[in-house]
Order: sequence, then structure tokens, then C-alpha cells
Amino acid sequence: MLSLYYWPERAGSAPPVQQMAEALARLGAKVTVLTARPAYPEMIVYPEYRNGARDRETHHGVTIRRIPIASYKPGVSLVTRLTTEGHFALRAWWSLLRMPRPDRLVTVCPSILAIAAGVLGAPRAPCHLAIVHDLQSGLAKSLEMTRVPVLASLITWLERQTLNRVDRIVTLSQGMVAAIRAIGVDTPIEIIPPTVDDTLIRPLPERPGPFTALYSGNVGRKQGLDQLLDLAECIQQRRMDIRLMIRGDGNDREALQARAAERRIDSLLFEPLKPEAHLAEGLANGHVNLVPQNPAGAAFALPSKVYAIMAAGRPFICTAAPGSPLDRLREASDAFVACPPNQPERLVEALESLMRDPRERSRLGRNGRGYVERHAGRGACADAYRSALHGARPVVDRA
Repeated sequence: MLSLYYWPERAGSAPPVQQMAEALARLGAKVTVLTARPAYPEMIVYPEYRNGARDRETHHGVTIRRIPIASYKPGVSLVTRLTTEGHFALRAWWSLLRMPRPDRLVTVCPSILAIAAGVLGAPRAPCHLAIVHDLQSGLAKSLEMTRVPVLASLITWLERQTLNRVDRIVTLSQGMVAAIRAIGVDTPIEIIPPTVDDTLIRPLPERPGPFTALYSGNVGRKQGLDQLLDLAECIQQRRMDIRLMIRGDGNDREALQARAAERRIDSLLFEPLKPEAHLAEGLANGHVNLVPQNPAGAAFALPSKVYAIMAAGRPFICTAAPGSPLDRLREASDAFVACPPNQPERLVEALESLMRDPRERSRLGRNGRGYVERHAGRGACADAYRSALHGARPVVDRA
């Protein structure tokens, strides 16, 4: 498995990739993960990994080989992302050339360059499965990550050429299938949700104390977290007895805190992420969780955090346009509430409604937990990935 992000990183694509690797290892596969030294989301290598002493280790039955890269480039522009991703891909390609040919190769995008490294570094692998969590060309255009049209077009071309050279693609939603097909990719595609450890994350009772609305995860641009500033301002103006908390780190956290200070929003709390062992406890801190999205990129990314929230038996409120991947998940799971993006009054109304109705919170939480156990838990996803890697599963292509 080739992935820029992996354990012990606790946000983004690392947790579901970790769960997939460990699920396959439990089924008896010999799994090796080729990844970078952990740095996400701050983009600063964790202190205990800086000297290279842990570049070779085993965790939960998975062999991990870490690649040192020259530097991480924090920022939200496409160029800064490609600098980091390109160096990792180059080193990964060279490592793959020197390793024995794998029986199965899994590469993970949010970095299309990582998938390209797999195509070029292990061209004779009997099966190459690409997991597409984000479509970079779509994000780059919709979030204005680059103002150079030629660069965005080049990324689209690279995605098309690379994804048409793998054997099978796994993505997260019907909307992502449509987006991948729209750039000219003909490879068979399956929809498998991000794997969540539903044995580690279990429902816990609601905590006593003030009613808490919690955002937990990466504090980055595509999360649309300015919507939470608007929400906090509304809560403050109405003098509502609601505690609003943002838990996480990322390249936009300092700027977000500065904007909150400028607007004199003092009802918004910021905390670091909880350790992995306390993830269920951390999610239980919120009576309701919050999942805002930047609507411009909503068609190209489905936040994996929603499956962890559902595994914890907690309802959440998201911002999602009708027909978006999140809205379709809402229809399928009946586990959360969707509000139109950038309409804080609607967010406040939804939050107030759930605050007053503990039975509805409980119903939504039970529905979410059941959905995860059926579709995104360790057992369900392990079977799905095993079938995908052996080509026995019927193709799910609902473009």
C-alpha cells in the first residue's frame, strides 16, 4: 500500500487507510505500507519520527516503511501541495523499483502523484487498486487553489492518464464516480465507504453539562469553517446556552482564531485533537457534531469523519447542497441533518431543534451506528476490499 498519509496521523485520509491495512492484515494478508514520516495536519514531522529511528516498524500486524522527504510545504495552493506530494512520489517510485513485485498494489489519492508512482514503480503488479478520496483537479478549480489554468489542466490530464492505467478504482460516493468519469476515466469503479474502527469507536452516553456542538478534524480551507464563525456569532447574539467547540489542527487554524478574535466571538473554544485511544470519548463530548463544507469543493470530497461520528452514535449537522454526496448519504442513513451552505440562521435552527429533542438525537445516533456496522465498519469494509483486490466483486458504477 502506498499512501502519503498513515498512522499515527489522526485526521484526513490516514485513519481510513490505516483501518483498511489492518483489516486486510487480520484476514491473513502480508501488508506493507510505504508512507512518509508523519506530519499531518500541521505539516511538521512529529518529533519522535524526525531522526529516522522509526522509519521501519510494525503496528497491528502491518509493516510500515517510512520515506523521509526534504521538506513539507504548508499552505493551500496547488503548487505547495504538489511540491510535497511530488517529492514523496519520486522517493516512493524509487523504493518500489527496488522492492519485490507485490501480488497486490493499493495506492491512495488525495495525491494523484502517489498513484502515478505506483503505476511506474510496479508496472507488473497483478492488480493495482487506486483509492480516490479527493479529485485534485476538481478541488483546485472549485477552491481556487491555483490561478494558472494550464496547471489545473495538466493535473486533469495526469489524473486521466494515471487512473486509466490502474486495474480498479475505489471511491467514496456516487458523486465522486460521476466526477471521475467526467474527466475521461474508463477504469471500473466501486463505491466503498472509508473504513472506520467500529470496535474502538462505540456509542457512549451523553455527558451532563452545557449543550455542546463539536467540530473535530482538520482545520483547513476545504472544511468551510468560516460557517462556524457565523454560527458562533448567531449563538452569541441570541445568548443561547450552547457551547461551540472546534477540536483539531491544520493550516487554517491560526487564521481562523484570528478571524474569531477580530469579530469578538468569545463563545468559540479551540482544542487539539484527542489521542486515538480516546477518540470515542472525544466524539461523545458533543451532544451534536458539526460537519461544515466549502460548497465549492463538496462534489469532489466526502469527509471521512462523518463515519466516525456515526460509529460513535452521535447525530451531526452538515452543510450540504441538495444532491451532493453528503446529502445522498443523509438520505441513505437517516442519521443526520443537512442545512444549506452559508446560511447560519438555518444552522442555528437545526441546532436548537436537536437541543430540545433528545429522543431525535438518540434516533439519529442509532441509525448512524447501524449504517456504519452494515457498510463502513471493519468487517464490512474488509470483505469489500478483499473482493475488490481479487476482482470478484461486481462493479458498482452509478455515474
